[in-house]
Amino acid sequence: MAIASVLAIDAARWRDCRPYVLAVALYLCSRLVVLLAIWFAGNYLPLWKSDLWQSGAHWYDHLLRWDSEWYTGIVEHGYHYDGDPNELQPVVFYPLYPLLSRAVAWITGIGSPLALLIVANVSAVLAMLLLCKLARRSFGDDVAVLSVALLSFYPGSLFLSAGYTEPLALLLILSCFAFLNDRRYLFASVTAGLALVTRSVGIALMPALLWELWFKFRTDRGRLLLYAIACMAIASAGLAIYMVYLGVAFGHPLAFADAQAAFHGETSLGGRLVAALTLQPFLHLRFDDLSPAGLDQWFFILLLVLTLAASRRLPGAQVLFGLGALLVPYLTLSGGPAGFTSMTRFGVLAFPAFIMLANVCRSLPWLGLAVIGLFAAMLGLHSALFAQWYWVG
Repeated sequence: MAIASVLAIDAARWRDCRPYVLAVALYLCSRLVVLLAIWFAGNYLPLWKSDLWQSGAHWYDHLLRWDSEWYTGIVEHGYHYDGDPNELQPVVFYPLYPLLSRAVAWITGIGSPLALLIVANVSAVLAMLLLCKLARRSFGDDVAVLSVALLSFYPGSLFLSAGYTEPLALLLILSCFAFLNDRRYLFASVTAGLALVTRSVGIALMPALLWELWFKFRTDRGRLLLYAIACMAIASAGLAIYMVYLGVAFGHPLAFADAQAAFHGETSLGGRLVAALTLQPFLHLRFDDLSPAGLDQWFFILLLVLTLAASRRLPGAQVLFGLGALLVPYLTLSGGPAGFTSMTRFGVLAFPAFIMLANVCRSLPWLGLAVIGLFAAMLGLHSALFAQWYWVG
């Protein structure tokens, strides 16, 4: 009887752990696709230009491209700003990711480029576990594992391994929802604030917080107001501190927003916003462009449709965030000359869309396999092009 009890307990523990083990295994399989693509690119694809910045000669340095140069500079030299919003400036890159990477480099003694990758990749694995937990809560084991698989092989998931902010932002965003599920609103606010000081899309967590607070305290307006004020103050504190730093150091608290103009053809934030609101980016859709850059527009539309479809299946707070995760970059960036560029990367944070897609594919296994196979092929292509500077992401 004792042996049977032990075996029953072990079996129950395995059933509980099995989705998480599968989630990590699937994510690691997707990283093999990235690594194989990097190996292929390094051996058979020349650099786009020979004079581009290189962080080193190791294989993992192929994951440090484009924005990684800016983050490396911030880790090693800090911020600078000369007051000209039409000149490329590091202040547009939010501080939490380079700060954590700098701490890792200081504690371990490793170089800053490797520290950037360590923070990113550890964050990504933890994020996959949290995604599995959130999806499992709403739909069960099958959808949870499939959600992780779809996000892991999604072409933009390359940036969960690269020296970019997406992995850390995704971890903090999912942590916020995990705390919301447990009704630990102050902890959720802290993670929301950390997400906002990692990427601007963290601001989309504020409506999600207010939504949850409304349903919890709608019959007690006094507590609702108290919690709302406290949570919003905490959630915005990180960005407020960064603005104070910019004001003290450079005399311009909004330098992080104004300096974006240089990255968008000297188009101001107001100009980009007006163009986005008037749907001008949709007037320039390139129906015949199947390059990685051309696919940005279609991934944006696909993820937006999936998120809207999730409104009847997922918690309202998650749907609100999913819409915000897509609309914040659309409203602040797409109105510039770049249009939908980088929307494949930004879509990595719109996790409700992947849960919804997994729910659709659960009853259509052939569709799930087809989508994952197509995603995997595109992930390999995107990784190879990114590794040699052909694709900005």
